[in-house]
Amino acid sequence: MKIKNIFLSALILGTLSTSCTGNFLDEERNPNSLSPSIFWKNEADILKGLTSVYGALQGSGGWAASYERYIVVDNYRSDEVVFRPDVSSWDNIASFVNDPNNGTTEKEWTQLYRGINMANQCLDNIPNVPGETDALVKLKKTAMAEARFLRAYYYYRLYLNYGERVPIYLKQLEGKDEEFYPKQAEPGELISLIETELSEVQKELPTEYDAAGKGRVTTYAAAAILGKFYMFRHELGKAEKEFEKLIGKFELVDNYEDNFDGLHKNNRESIFEVQYSGDRTGGRKEYSNIAEHLVSGNVGGYEEAFPSNWLFDLLKKDLTVDGKYSMRLYGTILFDDPNTKMWYIGEGEHFSDYDGPNKLLWKKFATWDESLSSDWWASAFNIPIVRYADVLLLYAECLNDRGDTSSAIDRINEVRRRARVPELSKTMTKEEVLAHLQNVERPCELAFEGSRWYDLIRWGIVETTLKANGKKFAENYVDTKHKLFPIPRAEFLMNPTWEQNPNFSK
Repeated sequence: MKIKNIFLSALILGTLSTSCTGNFLDEERNPNSLSPSIFWKNEADILKGLTSVYGALQGSGGWAASYERYIVVDNYRSDEVVFRPDVSSWDNIASFVNDPNNGTTEKEWTQLYRGINMANQCLDNIPNVPGETDALVKLKKTAMAEARFLRAYYYYRLYLNYGERVPIYLKQLEGKDEEFYPKQAEPGELISLIETELSEVQKELPTEYDAAGKGRVTTYAAAAILGKFYMFRHELGKAEKEFEKLIGKFELVDNYEDNFDGLHKNNRESIFEVQYSGDRTGGRKEYSNIAEHLVSGNVGGYEEAFPSNWLFDLLKKDLTVDGKYSMRLYGTILFDDPNTKMWYIGEGEHFSDYDGPNKLLWKKFATWDESLSSDWWASAFNIPIVRYADVLLLYAECLNDRGDTSSAIDRINEVRRRARVPELSKTMTKEEVLAHLQNVERPCELAFEGSRWYDLIRWGIVETTLKANGKKFAENYVDTKHKLFPIPRAEFLMNPTWEQNPNFSK
């Protein structure tokens, strides 16, 4: 889609066409478009506007939107996933034969810029909402910081997947011709923007909200994303300082699966997660259909992707102190085992009653409970973007990198104790700890959560790891090409002088 077309749909005030879930933004949706000049009038409008910016986390709201963003884009390229050949744009990403015409990467580009423009509408118009009561002034300040954080997060996702040479918009679009012929960001410009925004908003965001505000971003979310940004940029000293702000402020929940079942949303381990309520009244699409794409075909699922044999073999070695499979295996993968539990496996039934003994299916992100939604395929679990276990392991990596390996092992063991797996020995070397984080701890703890691919990139071990772990079509991977997606081809129809990402055609 051309930039002009991308933004024309976002230009008509997107705040009322995308809904975000959660008590804090329980707003009615108006299908009619409203211009900024007649919309931004009161506190309710601020919340509706902010709703649209949060809503962009969910993707387009269309078919497979959440699956495409959080499973295909974030996981299909990694060694954790085996895909079923079905949707060509997904298959091509996983097989490293995607090109600038790929519909999925074009859609992700489009939706990220839609979220950015929604954030810009909030930032340009919230200051002009009339009223000077203490409550309204406080709301304006917080809402502006939230919009800045979310805009920075969308730019962060662009940076991870499309690189630095993307256009930067800091004002709402007004339909002027020059807006549709932007310059590409110069080297360092996008990096500076993300770093500055995520740093500055920490002073404006609260550390927590009341019960009605659960799910809104906090200063800790900003620090966590900034820390992950620094990790990706190999600035571990800076990352450590950001993660340090979260240490001791959160706790690991006792039950690993509580992070993914939808029944324990925004828990004490949660730092930042995409919100879903399951609400379908009035045309709302407050649900994720990730489960629909992963669940067994014998109960109506699509079985689009499966755990890789490498990941399954790794998790089978994740044994507890008494020699049993850990909760990380049972909470991640469904397999032929008496202790495998799933919502459709009834009392006295087993996995083998539905699927063969050699079948592997996802459990994480495929769960459902009737209290969440009336239909299993319209699931209402939240999608974790950052949780405390991730931060602990990243913090450990930073400590280990600067030589404090003993303290790093303490943090890793904090995560391992929750899973009841044996603690690491304090005799491990710096090199052994890094290898353990790369090959064991992070994939065991964070499987399918969108970390693995970006971890491999920042560690500089993509090609060797994919081949060593039997990733299908790993031979197609080119290190100087496939770390990034190509900028969508249609963009060059309006901006032919733009530079394309390395080794892709325009």
